[in-house]
Amino acid sequence: MREAWHRASLTVQITAGLAAGLGLGLLASAAGWPWLRRLVDALEPLGTVWINLIRMVVIPLVVAALVSGVAGLGGVARLGRLGVRTLAFFWGTTVLAIGLGLILALITMPLAPLTAATSEALRSAAAAAPQDVAGHLPQAPGLGDFLVNLVPANPIKAAADGALLPVIVFSVLLGAGVASLDTQRRTLISSFADAVVAALTKLIGWFMVVAPLAVFCLAAPITARYGWGMLGSLALFVGTVAAGLVLFVLLVFGPASALFARVKLRPFARAIAPASAVGFTTTTSMAALPVMMDIASRDLRISTPVSSFVLPLGATINRPATGLYHLVAAIFLAALYGVPLGAAKLGVVAATTFLMTLSVPAVPSGNILALAPVLLAAGLPLEGIGLLFGVDRIPDMFRTGTNVTGHMVAVACVARGEGEEVMGDG
Repeated sequence: MREAWHRASLTVQITAGLAAGLGLGLLASAAGWPWLRRLVDALEPLGTVWINLIRMVVIPLVVAALVSGVAGLGGVARLGRLGVRTLAFFWGTTVLAIGLGLILALITMPLAPLTAATSEALRSAAAAAPQDVAGHLPQAPGLGDFLVNLVPANPIKAAADGALLPVIVFSVLLGAGVASLDTQRRTLISSFADAVVAALTKLIGWFMVVAPLAVFCLAAPITARYGWGMLGSLALFVGTVAAGLVLFVLLVFGPASALFARVKLRPFARAIAPASAVGFTTTTSMAALPVMMDIASRDLRISTPVSSFVLPLGATINRPATGLYHLVAAIFLAALYGVPLGAAKLGVVAATTFLMTLSVPAVPSGNILALAPVLLAAGLPLEGIGLLFGVDRIPDMFRTGTNVTGHMVAVACVARGEGEEVMGDG
């Protein structure tokens, strides 16, 4: 009860922090007081420090959780079978989400209340930006480079660079090696990995205490930069993303739960709701990972080896909501900047989006960083990232809540495919 109350209280506090940041930013924009603008701009580094704190624990948490999970599977053959089922679910739902995002954006974005002054201000900001800004943001790899980079020549360097997919490959292989050891050594390493996961989860809980202040510090400067003129268009964008993700849960995850996991939807939804709520509140799948694993074991009755493999992998690379968000964001910014997107360019944007969903950091607003290659593929200025970042809290809540729901549906479907009776056979 106390934990549930704490999560609800944190949601209210984060919402209040967002509202206060937006309000202060709008005041700074409208009042024209130089001292207030300087004060608002000085808040941004504080928010950045908080994001770095969350990022700091992502790599070690992924490594420890995957090593522990893979080591408990008991054989390479089962690992391969689980991997195929898991990735098929992840990638299939991501493609569906990208398609839904494309349809919704093409319908709603022409309704954005744009003015000539707004578009001109955005183009001026883009023209004044440093020319080398693209060099500091992620680039979408070609297919050959993507496959080669999956296997890290130096896993420590890959971890230092924040490259999650190579780290996952290394962690899975290390877990397979641990699984082949004698019982005493395997138990020793697995117990250590479990303890590391517990400690890092505790750190994330500490960091989330200051999340409302961090959201305030991130929202105020960006809002001050753009002011009232963007609110109508941004409201349409946020509403399209939120509505699209709700539709996606109802039209994709609901039927998948009934058809593939063969569970009764109402009790299943009640069982996984706490995990989705934590994801929605904290906007990071990693913060919800301990809750997901607990629910999978206690309420869904899924074996630990399956949940310890599927859920950390899902929290790292399963991003269907990001696919939908990126498509809507690209078409929204194209409308603001007056950049036409034909069918061929939309295809390139969709393909780039799919690749980037595989490498989004599992941290608050990590989707914003991965949006850069999508904008480059669309021929859009990267300054659009800053525009979206100031109001990203609301779509990020919906994205993460949707993704966490997808992780839970995925583990239920995979477990059923392995012959387990999810929730005691419905």
